[in-house]
Amino acid sequence: MSGGDSIAIPTVDLEKLHSYAVSVKRNFQELQRQWDQVKTIASKSLLPSQILRADDVVVPRHALQQLAAEADQVKTLIPKVVNTNMLSARAKLNNLEKDLEKAKKERDDWKTEVIHWKTQVETAVTDVQREKKCQLELRVDVQELTNQLSQQSDFCSSLGAACCTLLWRVSRQEETIQDIVTGSRSEEFLELVSTSVQSYLSAYKDDQWPDQKTDEAIFIIALCGISTNIAASAYGREHLATSSQGRQLVDTFVSFVSEGPPGKSANMKVLMLMTLFNISINQKGAKYLQGKPGLLPLLAWHLKEEHHHGCRANTLRLLLSLLADEATGVRLMHELKENLSTSVLQQLTTNSQADIRDLALDLLMDIRRFDNEQ
Repeated sequence: MSGGDSIAIPTVDLEKLHSYAVSVKRNFQELQRQWDQVKTIASKSLLPSQILRADDVVVPRHALQQLAAEADQVKTLIPKVVNTNMLSARAKLNNLEKDLEKAKKERDDWKTEVIHWKTQVETAVTDVQREKKCQLELRVDVQELTNQLSQQSDFCSSLGAACCTLLWRVSRQEETIQDIVTGSRSEEFLELVSTSVQSYLSAYKDDQWPDQKTDEAIFIIALCGISTNIAASAYGREHLATSSQGRQLVDTFVSFVSEGPPGKSANMKVLMLMTLFNISINQKGAKYLQGKPGLLPLLAWHLKEEHHHGCRANTLRLLLSLLADEATGVRLMHELKENLSTSVLQQLTTNSQADIRDLALDLLMDIRRFDNEQ
């Protein structure tokens, strides 16, 4: 091999290449001849329009083979998929059928319950209607009984006012007082007085105070008047000061003086204060009254707030009577001075009523005498 671009090829190799070239040429010529024969035969046997139609499509063989393979695969998979879907659908269908049966059962249960409650409602409605009818009848009966009770109450008030007014007049006699106190119903009578006064005060102290000319007011005033007449008797004072019903009556009168509206209840207070004064004349009665806490402040307040002549006069009498006892006079005088200024008494000494002037002056002199002694 020389140093240029040429390559030295052996002679044997050249001969082989030449032989290959001749063989290739010969084979190509043979294929060309066969192809010409095929074209000649095809052109003689079939027209071009007979080979392919206008809507025919030429599909390669390998595409047909692939399509056939996919079709076989689809045929194999379809039963599996269909069977799986059918099983799943069947299971869902079974579940749906169970749910449907459950829903039907629940619906039947609800229907049964609705029928039950409907029956209950109908029974309740019937009961309510019956109750309404009964209530209406009872309301009519209550109204009738209320009217009857009101009539009986008015009658009893009228009868009580008349009877007690007569008894009040009769009780002015000493013999009558002894008969009342020693009678078998004396304790019941005193309890009746206390209960009636308490009920009257409870009914009207927070409401409009009734006219004192009504039968009910006259009844209460008459009871207080009878009590005053009983306390005016020595025998009666002793009974009121020692018996439990008598002391209950004293407590009731003290409460009424405290809670009764000033001015409006003056007619009743006059009699109650007179009763308390009469009881204070008795030694046991005075001791009971002097031992009641808050009585002196109450009387001092009442003397300033109540402007009725009779109430003020009886309050002053009661104060003088309670302070007359030497054993308790000092204590009560201190208590009175803490709650009643001398200026109030000095003002009362100029009152237009002579008895109030005299009583206020006596009380003022007792206070000054007490101050001098101290």
